[in-house]
Amino acid sequence: MIKSRYRFLVGIFIVGFLALSIRLFYLGEYGRIDANLTQQSRQRIQTETAFRGSIIDCKGRCLANQLAVYEVGVDLTQVRKEDEGKLGILADILSAPVDKLQALWKVPSKKRWVSLAKNIKEPSYKKIQELGIKGVYGNKVLQRYYLHSPSLSYIVGFLNKDNQPVCGIEKMMQFYLKGQGGYLTYEVNGKREVLPVGRCKQLNCNNGCTVELTIDDRLQSLIEAILVEAKEKYHAISAQALVTHPYTGEVIAFVNVPYFDSNHYNRYPIERLTNRSVVNLFEPGSTYKSITISAALDCGAINTTEQFDCSLSSAFYKGKKRNLPHDWRPFNQRMRVDEVLSHSSNRGAAQIAFKLGEERLYEYGRKFGFGQSTQSGFEGETNGIFKPVEQWDGLTITRLPAGHGMACTILQLHYAVSAIANGGKLMYPQFIRRIYDQDGDIVQTFEPKVRREVIKPSTSKLMCQMLLSDNTSKAFIKNYHVASKTGTAQKIINGRYSHSEYVSSITGFFPNTNPRVHITVVLDNPHIPVGVPYGAVTAGPVFRKIAQTIIAYWGMEPMPTAL
Repeated sequence: MIKSRYRFLVGIFIVGFLALSIRLFYLGEYGRIDANLTQQSRQRIQTETAFRGSIIDCKGRCLANQLAVYEVGVDLTQVRKEDEGKLGILADILSAPVDKLQALWKVPSKKRWVSLAKNIKEPSYKKIQELGIKGVYGNKVLQRYYLHSPSLSYIVGFLNKDNQPVCGIEKMMQFYLKGQGGYLTYEVNGKREVLPVGRCKQLNCNNGCTVELTIDDRLQSLIEAILVEAKEKYHAISAQALVTHPYTGEVIAFVNVPYFDSNHYNRYPIERLTNRSVVNLFEPGSTYKSITISAALDCGAINTTEQFDCSLSSAFYKGKKRNLPHDWRPFNQRMRVDEVLSHSSNRGAAQIAFKLGEERLYEYGRKFGFGQSTQSGFEGETNGIFKPVEQWDGLTITRLPAGHGMACTILQLHYAVSAIANGGKLMYPQFIRRIYDQDGDIVQTFEPKVRREVIKPSTSKLMCQMLLSDNTSKAFIKNYHVASKTGTAQKIINGRYSHSEYVSSITGFFPNTNPRVHITVVLDNPHIPVGVPYGAVTAGPVFRKIAQTIIAYWGMEPMPTAL
């Protein structure tokens, strides 16, 4: 009997010991999980979204900004009859029909959310809160607003419906603009009261930086109006204008017509959103003659006293007779180099290229930036078409000197000619001047950058004199010494040069010594009542209007003495 009891007690002891061991093991292995679950149930996280940085122009005008707006709604399970008297005031604030609100308050419902209005700004939302209507509340949304001239949409870009940057400065400067959101974690008790001794972690919110552009939005708007008028007047497909400081490469205005509105980008066809300035290619035509002649003078292939017979229909190159291109009108005389340029003789340009030679003609074209991206920073920028010598046919040596058999963007043409204007340096395009943080401190500055030296300063000075417009030019402005070159090129339609569709252009700067501003205008397929829409006839007057606008806007003084 005693042994049985002894065995029973030992058995109970063993079972109890095993149960205690299992429990301790359980607590050791799974207690941490339970503790974590308890901790998570008590923990709360409060997040704060960073405001996206602003984009401003060179004068500090806001081009893109982000504001807090609210979507206001009502929890119908919380509405009270005593609040019905306030619905008239609520309707006025929301610009909503009062009868619609009254209907919601009279019909019982279990709906937890019914939207009443969107895009309610902060001051209006505060008035709604002051009404104290139970169940009415708002969800905060950060809304991007664009305040710039519509034609700047290609430069500034936009955010899509998911608040992701799609193009332009918005995408290029995403790292600086987006900012960094913050958060606060804290603990609550069973009554959801904040524990004063609870664990707390905090990451401060840093709003995005402000990006300052080199562009003047007011001048952009004035030039935009000029191009809209020109497009309508000449029934052109599009019109482009680029205005820069030739010595720095800073872009002052960059206008594309037609354009789209960054605030309503989804209302436009996808092709309208494409930045034509960095994508669309055209043959520059006679504007390229300034490049050809600069190259020939720079390497000593010709001198300014040489003359070329522009009445010839053919000439020999490397022992082979070559047909010379037609001129826009017959020239039955010999011309000096400056006359070839001013009269824009294709045959004279071809004979100058014979002196220069294929290799140097190609090498200088590449030095001037043709066939290469300008590295503007905008997505989709094309390299253009500028074939190496081994891919030339028998006509290239006679056509390329006059800007045919190649293709470029307005950026490539513009910055190539800027190298002639500024003493021989090919500059990088510059759209951004400075970046500020949320405290106004400068984070980064952008200085002018030289890609390479293209021609000697002496060649640049000589070309600036040769490009000086006289009073017969549509680009001429008395006492401002405009240097310019126009171009007209037949468009290629279905693989052949068209005799009815053209691209007309002009590029020029003033004054011709130490120029302050450089302007390029390109019109795609302009039309005039009679004849060919030459660049001198169509793009020239547009150039002059833009130049006169800049002169008035900047208050530039005339310079009566010839430079």
